[in-house]
Amino acid sequence: MLHIYRQITGLKRCTPVVIARKREQTERFPFEAVQLVPKPATHFFYGASGSGKCATCPWQISDEELRELLRVLSRIERSGFAYYFGQIAVHLLPLIRAWKNPSIVSFHGADVTVDMNKPTYREATRQMLVAVKLVLVRSESLRRVLTELGCDAKKIEVQRTGIPLEEFTFRERSFPINGEWRFVQAGRLIEKKGLPVTLRAFAAFLLNIPMRSSRLPEKDPCSVNFRSWRTN
Repeated sequence: MLHIYRQITGLKRCTPVVIARKREQTERFPFEAVQLVPKPATHFFYGASGSGKCATCPWQISDEELRELLRVLSRIERSGFAYYFGQIAVHLLPLIRAWKNPSIVSFHGADVTVDMNKPTYREATRQMLVAVKLVLVRSESLRRVLTELGCDAKKIEVQRTGIPLEEFTFRERSFPINGEWRFVQAGRLIEKKGLPVTLRAFAAFLLNIPMRSSRLPEKDPCSVNFRSWRTN
């Protein structure tokens, strides 16, 4: 993912080594210090069985995977291990406990809500938060969620997501000559992407800057039922 690559290559005070299952798009994301630890042949069956305990428990790495990861960490001699997504750290809890050096976990949004409706997953997440040395979050709201989950507030730090402005060339825009505005939202058709919010925002825009051949119900845009209208 581009945002992960930017953070890795942007580090100035440490030399990172990436540990991954597989590697893709090497031309787009050139980086030499990558250690590959593929899934073992039994990974699927081990995960599907709930680590041999119960079907509702979050799967965790097997003893074979743990030994291989510890071997890699011993070879590259790192002083710390950062787990980029929170739910990945839950699955790697045996490694966090077995490795003697500090572990850091970061949360970015959705990974703080994954399977939290399951008591066994919430408990595994709580145990992971106890085991790690530092917890990084992207916002104050994520800090509150993790604190409510039981994480020690003293180990939580807010790390904002920076935007490399130099990669986005400014281009002055003007009103379209033909009066037509075109908008697009890129994202999966799932609830957390906020499609109703986007459509209401488009509706509010149309009330202030009408488009040609547009039809909108005469009501507060914040209460628009987005199934009841469409823009031609």
